[in-house]
Amino acid sequence: MAALDALIAAEYIHWDDISDTANIVILEGWEREGERPKVDRTPPSGNIDYWTEY
Repeated sequence: MAALDALIAAEYIHWDDISDTANIVILEGWEREGERPKVDRTPPSGNIDYWTEY
């Protein structure tokens, strides 16, 4: 219930009739751009090219 309450507060779902989970309406099915974790795109160091290119 705490997770569903958090989704309601963040406006990811709408749930008027809380008697059944079948009444949940999904407003957004993925993370918002500002909430996504940042991925480091720097190439790995080492000799990986030797193993992948030769």
